[in-house]
Amino acid sequence: MIRKALDNKRINVEKELFSRVAQGDEEAFNALFHHYVPLLHTLIMKVTRSELVANDIIQEVFLYLWIDRESLVEVENPQNWIFKIAYNRSYTWLARQVVRNRKYNELRLQNQVEGDDNLEHIVLLNETARLVREATALLPRQARKIFQLSRETGLKAADVADQLDISVQTVRNSLVRSVKFIREYLAQHGVLIPAFLFFAFN
Repeated sequence: MIRKALDNKRINVEKELFSRVAQGDEEAFNALFHHYVPLLHTLIMKVTRSELVANDIIQEVFLYLWIDRESLVEVENPQNWIFKIAYNRSYTWLARQVVRNRKYNELRLQNQVEGDDNLEHIVLLNETARLVREATALLPRQARKIFQLSRETGLKAADVADQLDISVQTVRNSLVRSVKFIREYLAQHGVLIPAFLFFAFN
């Protein structure tokens, strides 16, 4: 009885956050993100066994959530909804890695993972990724190198600084300017993304 009451309370709190995110509330989005990162990280690591892949999938999950935010008010159980997307992304990644491996099919059946056949959302994610690549290509050479090392290879600011023989503060300042430029570029094309997603794992 107590467990059920706690579950109902959690669901109500998260539905309220979903409702706020649906209205474009970045603070609510940030709260959801930081609450779910540890949970999703554990779940995704069990499938992918890769820190970098897990971080990429978590960012993809929340990018999907943000892009589809207007439909969040219809979600009855936010945790199940988020976990389902994470499972789908994780097993899609696994399928690409072990497409001929029988274990993949067994895991899909065991977890009853449904395929993500929402083409519209896939197109939106691909379009956003394309725009980020376009914007990145427009950055000054060193800024582009710093951004790519940080975001695309997963290096932390200190590691980027060591590799390029510059200060950590220079790296951080460059990332802030690059993220601002990329966000503005996306906004010009009708795509709005919370800035902290770019810095989530740095």
